[in-house]
Amino acid sequence: MLQGDRVAVVTQGPWLGRDGFVAETAVQFDRLQASIARLERDLEKSRQTIAEMAEEASRARRFESFEETLKNSRDYKLADMQRCVRDLKARLDAIEGEKSTFVGLTYKSFAAIDKKLGELGAMHGLVERAETNVRRSTMLLIAVAALAFAAIATHLL
Repeated sequence: MLQGDRVAVVTQGPWLGRDGFVAETAVQFDRLQASIARLERDLEKSRQTIAEMAEEASRARRFESFEETLKNSRDYKLADMQRCVRDLKARLDAIEGEKSTFVGLTYKSFAAIDKKLGELGAMHGLVERAETNVRRSTMLLIAVAALAFAAIATHLL
């Protein structure tokens, strides 16, 4: 019979010392097996903890990689947008010309320019009609002068 850490042997006889040793060894083996079982449970818990930590580390690496990808994408988009804005600004500067010429401009809006172009178009029509009238008048004057010279020539001869 076992009692705690000590073994009490009930039987008496010549094998008493050997039985006590066997019983004590059996108790030590039981304790050793219990310790091994406890260590195996601890080892399994440690393995689970290590597996969880490895999974968490893997998740953290994936998340960090994802954040880096987002950052690179955002930086690329910003750089692309800056490049487009610079290109657009260069095109606009080429269209507008020198900035110093804008200071003395009379017409500073498209509406004013359109109105002035309309006025100039109307004046262009008037000038074309006047040129046509001048040509007719010149032809008529030449014809009258030719008739006058012919009349004077016929009268003098």
